[in-house]
Amino acid sequence: MADSIPSFEAITLSVEDGIAQLTLNRPETLNALNDTMFREIPVAVSQATMRGARALLITGAGRGFCSGADLVGRPMPPQTTAEERERANRAGFERVISVVRAIHEAPMPVVCAINGVAAGGGVGLALSGDVILMSNTARFVLTFVPKLGIVPDVGVTWLMSRMVGRARSMAASLLGEPISAQDAERWGLVWKLCEEGHVHRDAMAAARRLADGPREAVIGTRRLIDAAPEMPLGSHILFERDIQAKLVGGPDFNEGVMAFREKRPAKFTR
Repeated sequence: MADSIPSFEAITLSVEDGIAQLTLNRPETLNALNDTMFREIPVAVSQATMRGARALLITGAGRGFCSGADLVGRPMPPQTTAEERERANRAGFERVISVVRAIHEAPMPVVCAINGVAAGGGVGLALSGDVILMSNTARFVLTFVPKLGIVPDVGVTWLMSRMVGRARSMAASLLGEPISAQDAERWGLVWKLCEEGHVHRDAMAAARRLADGPREAVIGTRRLIDAAPEMPLGSHILFERDIQAKLVGGPDFNEGVMAFREKRPAKFTR
């Protein structure tokens, strides 16, 4: 039975059998990011953790994943000096930092199900998953530079440059041309494409496998992969040793070895 948490306005969160599902829930705006959503996402990740979730699935309600910042519902900034404006913007940006950290530092694997367009900051949310599935009719659009005269945020440039390299990240960011689902898969932005209407089902299947998997090994692997681009091999192999030394001979490892010997599926500790 689902453990439903009904205290949110801009998102929904449910936890069932080790899987937390966080749904961006402003379908009338294609799930545009407003202040409420920015505040609620870190709280939802924290609540999922407290309820023992072993995998987190993020998706959007309705026909889109996330259209980026809510530029319609957001009031225009008051006329102030450049210094005052920058100070206010710095304070406001803390909400973006909180969302990025909450997802990337979640103590569980994150699955993103991209069910429709992801634009602007929605691209950062979409690419924050450890396992990313995308509807074959969805697309990414980086609207920041050509449409709004600002730089990409919500971690987009960090994520894209690591995933697809400088040339594609630069052109996609500066020109803002839509990236089709097929190109996203070809570039390596997503793990796999799903038939329209099937992305949630397939994402839940992936989340189920992760929730049933060896938790410490899953999180350790994420740490190793994320650290790899910024560490020389000599340092990385020591990092690998430190993680592996804690796992070999532990309960999950022993269960995996016994399951292998007995020719049965492993049942890792929950």
